Amino acid sequence: MDEKETRLAECFLSVFPDVSKHNVAYASSASVPSWDSVATVTLLAVVEEEFGISLDIKELARFDSFEGILSLLREAKPERTLNSYDEDIAV
Repeated sequence: MDEKETRLAECFLSVFPDVSKHNVAYASSASVPSWDSVATVTLLAVVEEEFGISLDIKELARFDSFEGILSLLREAKPERTLNSYDEDIAV
């Protein structure tokens, strides 16, 4: 596993503690019984926090498996963080 996969696996394991480390890469909404809409929203929040991104609601359809989320992460750009200069001029 590369760094993104490892970090994503930790996100999954925090939301789905019943999934084993060996099977996390194969996890999907179809294979994890506890994966419901609340778990999806929780996982979305954990992933956004961990990777510093904000996912578009249109992307939620792809948020149904480890592989789908990993694909999104590989495409995503980190959110721009405000520096002190930006904060001074922000409206």
